[in-house]
Amino acid sequence: MPRVLQTHDTTSTRDEWLQVLDQLETSLGSGARDAVLAGPGERFSTGVQWRAPEHLGQIPVDLEKRARRLIAGQLELIGEIEDARRSAGMHLAAVHTIISAQHTDQAVYLDIAG
Repeated sequence: MPRVLQTHDTTSTRDEWLQVLDQLETSLGSGARDAVLAGPGERFSTGVQWRAPEHLGQIPVDLEKRARRLIAGQLELIGEIEDARRSAGMHLAAVHTIISAQHTDQAVYLDIAG
């Protein structure tokens, strides 16, 4: 037979889920894109790997919409990361083409700005 949560347990669980969502939204909004999509010469940093809290159980129904918005934001960031990876791969392929075409001890410069 499933355990019935008392009012205190439900409120406590909801508050804990609110904390989890707050933390995830903060990490997504505050520097996630900057950390992952650092520009040339900028230091690359990674965040802490997140693990779902096992003790909280199912997310309360009234927080599902907020959780879905968070997931949409994460999926958007994943798309941006994949685009950046593809772009970096194309730039790297262009550099390898130039380097392999010319065997010289002189410096080779590539004007990617046009």
